[in-house]
Amino acid sequence: MRDPKRIKPLLEKIEKIWMENPDFRLGQLIMVIARTGEHNPKLFYLEESELLKKLDEFEKTQNIK
Repeated sequence: MRDPKRIKPLLEKIEKIWMENPDFRLGQLIMVIARTGEHNPKLFYLEESELLKKLDEFEKTQNIK
């Protein structure tokens, strides 16, 4: 199992950067930071409301409480 302690510092860093750049969508922010050079409009233009729906769906399939 990967170390779960890696998650919180990563999310805190994303939160800090995103709060300073609130006009970015999360997918857009990740793609800009990652600089992969790949074009993924589904992720780049994904609105947070749609991402929340997808997170809810994923949560149901994983039996997360």
